[in-house]
Amino acid sequence: MDKDKREYFIYVRGKAVLVSEEVYKAYWKITEHEKYLQRKDWKYGVIPFSALDYDGHFVDNIIDERIDLEKIVEVKMQLEELNKALATLTKEERELIEAIFYKEESLRSIGEKEKVTHQTIGKRRDRILEKLRKILEDKF
Repeated sequence: MDKDKREYFIYVRGKAVLVSEEVYKAYWKITEHEKYLQRKDWKYGVIPFSALDYDGHFVDNIIDERIDLEKIVEVKMQLEELNKALATLTKEERELIEAIFYKEESLRSIGEKEKVTHQTIGKRRDRILEKLRKILEDKF
């Protein structure tokens, strides 16, 4: 299908409505911005005005039952231990782990940069992960 002949739809009350490309892009820009703002509110614990009643008092209980505070603390402690374990790695080991898990580079692309096979990179990764597992094994 040609890009010029592409049709754009947005859904209104469950029904697809044909719109121009300009309207489609504007709609999704606003929608994505709203999602971004909502994620920020969740991150910083912002309470919406809708949680207040007409007198300006909190309605019912404002504690979010979905949040498991103990689990959050546990995960933060695990992350601290992981960061300590990562600090014990050599510079090359850390760079490989960062490339794979933080930059999401493929084993093949890393292998091409280092002029080795992706299998070699995979074996290095496995050795490093085993090293980290042994360090963390005693912590948890």
